[in-house]
This record gives sequence, C-alpha cells and structure tokens, in this order.
Amino acid sequence: MNPKKFIRSDYGSLPRAIRSTMFMCTKQIFDGGFLCVAGGYFVQAVQFVMLIFIWKSLEKGGALNQGTSLHQLMTYTLMAAIFHQELNIISSATSALWEGSIIGRHWIPNFLFFGLPLWLLSPLLFINPWPVSAANGILAFLSLILAASLGFAIDLLFASFAMHLKNGCWAALAVREAIYALLSGEMIPFSLFPKEIGTVFSLLPLGSVAHGPLTIYTGAAGNYQTIIGLQIFWNVILWIAAIHIFRKSKERMVSFGG
Repeated sequence: MNPKKFIRSDYGSLPRAIRSTMFMCTKQIFDGGFLCVAGGYFVQAVQFVMLIFIWKSLEKGGALNQGTSLHQLMTYTLMAAIFHQELNIISSATSALWEGSIIGRHWIPNFLFFGLPLWLLSPLLFINPWPVSAANGILAFLSLILAASLGFAIDLLFASFAMHLKNGCWAALAVREAIYALLSGEMIPFSLFPKEIGTVFSLLPLGSVAHGPLTIYTGAAGNYQTIIGLQIFWNVILWIAAIHIFRKSKERMVSFGG
C-alpha cells in the first residue's frame, strides 16, 4: 500500500500555500498605493498627447510622407496606446526570476482602466477611433491575435536570455525596451521612415507585432494577406525557437526571494 503524501507548510496544504504566495505577489503590484499604478497610466497618456502634437506639427510643416495622412497617424497612435498591453507583451517571466515570484501575479488589464476611457474620449480630441472599414476591423482583430501570440514567443526568448545572464533580468528588460518601441512600429509608424528602412523593419519579426494590426486597422497597409501571412510565418519560427531555447536555458535558472 502506497501511503498518501502530504506537503505541509505554515499555510497548510500545498494548494493553500501556493494561493497565499500568489496573493502576496499580487499585492506587490500596488506597492506604494494606487498612485503607483495610476502613474504608469499618466506616463502613457503624456506620451500619447506628445505624439499627437508631433504629428500635427509635421503635417503643418509639410513633412509627412506622400500617402501618409494626419488622420491615419492619429488613429494609428490612438490604437497603439489602447492596445499597448497586447502589442507589447511583457509577462512576469523575466522579472520573476530575480524577484522569486515565478508562480505569477494577477493581471491588471490596461484596456479596461486606460484603453477604453481613452477610446471613449478620442472624439473630443478630434480623432476617429473606428477602423477604415468593417473588413479592416475584422482583419485587424485577427492580426492583433497573431501579434499577441508573437509577443509571448518574444517574451519567452527574452526570459531565456535573462537566464543566461545569471538573473540579469534588468539588463534583458533594458535591451528589450531599447529596441521594441522602434522595431515594432508601436511608437513611430514605419511610413515615417525612409521607404527602404521602413520596408526592412516591416519584414522583421518585431515588425509583425505592432505594425501589422495597426496598419490594417488604419488602412495604411497595401497587402493585408502578406502582413497576416508574415505574422503566421514568424509565429511558427519564433515559437519553435523559443520553446527549444527555453528548454536549454531553464537548466541555468537561478532565482532568489519567494
């Protein structure tokens, strides 16, 4: 007869201990009070307003590229801000290695507390929040799902990179932030770059993250099938690479705290 095994802790059974630890990790999100969380939304709002002013200044100065309208740029920037969390997937996989909170945290939806209010207020800022057509909206939603999937694969790759840095998660995050906003097209649309550079960026893996769904939504994309096909291609390639590299890297994982 195999005796039953129980794992006990100060909190009782193992499931209860896990739930208690997750609750403590969740509370870390609100360290410093609600203003700490609201401050992040304030920074996003300031960045959004600054970009809108920049696009208007470029339009008045006649500096926009031919075929790039102010209307498209403003809608592009609006939707990039609204779906920031979906276009820039940053899970706790990297930072949790250093914090010891690898079991996870509760997710605070950026769309609910920031994106939706911004979308409702956008007409007051003279920005059209709607897609250029219903078909574009449907295709953009499909592209957004593929972009989020690709974002998780990229996030897993950066988590594996952090493991090789011996818990140098902040270095991994710094490298990521330095290249992500530029190469994904989330902050600056590729249409504002020289044509050759914009084309190269759109073909890279990060170019399929934000550039893909946002250009479809605003009608700035020329060939929607090519964009979605490229997203599917990079999803297959990066997920295979991410799973393989993570399996090789997890043997090096070292975590403190918890």
